[in-house]
Amino acid sequence: MANLKKEYTDTRDRTHKVEHILVPIEDKETRERIVEELLQALARTGKKIPA
Repeated sequence: MANLKKEYTDTRDRTHKVEHILVPIEDKETRERIVEELLQALARTGKKIPA
């Protein structure tokens, strides 16, 4: 397996931890949940949103 990054630095020079998730192709429910979480994370305006 490739040597994956464990953290990255954004444009504001902040360091963030990276989580890699492998999902089997057959597991559509988990894949949809992960895609939804990713879209929510990318759409955030930087404000804390209670879970």
